[in-house]
Amino acid sequence: MWRLPTSREALEIYIALGDRERIAQSCTELARVYVWAGRFKEATQTARRGLAHLESEVSTDRAHLLAILGQVHANARRYEPAHEALREALNIASQLSDPKLTAGLLGARSIVSYLFLQLKEAAADGEKAGGSPGTPPWDRAVQSQVLCQTLLMLGRMEDGTRLLDELEPQATKIGQSYSIARCIITRAWVEFSKAPDLGKLEAVLQQLLKSEPKVSFVFWDVFSQMQLSLVDFFSGNWESALSHAQESFRLDVESTILGSGVGTLFRQMAYAGDRAALAILDEKREWLPRSGQPNAGGSWSMLAFVIEGLVMLGEHSRAGQLYPLARELVDTGAVVLWPIFRFTQTIAGIAATAARQWEAAEDHFETALRQAESIPHRLEQAEIRRFHAMMLMDRGARGDRDKARRLLNEARETYRQIGMPRHIEMTQSLNQS
Repeated sequence: MWRLPTSREALEIYIALGDRERIAQSCTELARVYVWAGRFKEATQTARRGLAHLESEVSTDRAHLLAILGQVHANARRYEPAHEALREALNIASQLSDPKLTAGLLGARSIVSYLFLQLKEAAADGEKAGGSPGTPPWDRAVQSQVLCQTLLMLGRMEDGTRLLDELEPQATKIGQSYSIARCIITRAWVEFSKAPDLGKLEAVLQQLLKSEPKVSFVFWDVFSQMQLSLVDFFSGNWESALSHAQESFRLDVESTILGSGVGTLFRQMAYAGDRAALAILDEKREWLPRSGQPNAGGSWSMLAFVIEGLVMLGEHSRAGQLYPLARELVDTGAVVLWPIFRFTQTIAGIAATAARQWEAAEDHFETALRQAESIPHRLEQAEIRRFHAMMLMDRGARGDRDKARRLLNEARETYRQIGMPRHIEMTQSLNQS
């Protein structure tokens, strides 16, 4: 990418020369570098410095600076300032009657929406942007990567996979290691969902996430540890999963992924029966989503982990209190939460069960199973059956126990085929209770 000293030196030279166009371009590039490094305060200051030199100028350069400022605000979890900056940028594009600039700005706005899990809006903007030729290749690759993730989260697997096939060679051509890595990881998970092979998945993740040099992006280390924890959790190596989860928590950063690390740790501790997880949750509770307002993706991931973990700890009342938030998660349009690969309807079903809203829980699980069969996602099909069975056993109506045993037997068979010994033990234990 860019080197900070070179970008800073160039900026000072252009300021001394009074070259407003070059000042704007240098500030845009430098702010982008700071964003990737997670240095949001410096990124904000740099973007504003460039805007100050342009004053109220109606120009492409000012629109680009506003676009990067919007993305800085979004990455720092500042929703309103992010969208205000993009609104101003799009107004400039409208005044200039510049369709290429407009397309690029829509791509930038799609990133902001994606970071706050406003997926329908992100998809609409991303598809309108359509890899605009007026957008620099680096930005175009990032926008395509975000659109790919958005489509997959919306359950549009064919569209997301097709875009993935287009994106990987583009990212390779410009040497964008982040998008290349995300393509490889995403493809591995998509293949795993259809034909689960834990050995193959683990080999891909181990080779990519533990290789040098590491991808340079603000939350890459947190993301990597979450991925490694997840595959160990599935494989039954829970000690290693816990170690990676602890690292993801330790490395969690003030960005839109904030909450994912603590959520990963909380769920892993909960499955191990470690009630010390509750103290961690109480300490970081403010990182959960807030009702009725935009929330960053990390907060939603934390919610999913926390609901599941609370139920595994037997804290049904606390999990049930989160059911309204789980419904808001479903309302975002997300079908699948990446990178934790849990279906939102599954989470809502677990929370509804904890709240003893049996009819709603049944509806959520039935919807989740239809989605998991359509996508398809074989592991989630088993997980849905396990949690649905737990709901039936809690409800205890006539015929519920027989149906629960059938669901558990089906889940256990899938776990056996995938090679998930700890999950097999859980289903056997539930069957005997």
